[in-house]
This record gives sequence, C-alpha cells and structure tokens, in this order.
Amino acid sequence: MGRVLTAIISTIICGAAASFIEPFVFAMSIPVALMGGFILVEIQRKNGKQKAL
Repeated sequence: MGRVLTAIISTIICGAAASFIEPFVFAMSIPVALMGGFILVEIQRKNGKQKAL
C-alpha cells in the first residue's frame, strides 16, 4: 500500500510542477511518464517474485 500511495502523491506533485511548463503537451506527459515508471517497477518486482517461487 505504501508504494501505491507514494506513486499517487509523486504523480500529483509532478503534475502540479509540470503545469507551469510550456508547451502543454510536454507538461502533461511528465506525470504520465512518472506513473508509467512506477507501473514498470511493480511489474518487474512481481515477475521477480514469481521467478523466485
């Protein structure tokens, strides 16, 4: 649960900071990329656990 909360808070903070960046499309891609990074890390962690079994 801690990782999910960290991902949500980080994405919101990144979105707020990116809202001042121009152009708008680039500003909105930063929070999406951050959340994608969290998702990839969790997928890799899950796959690592399955291989250990």
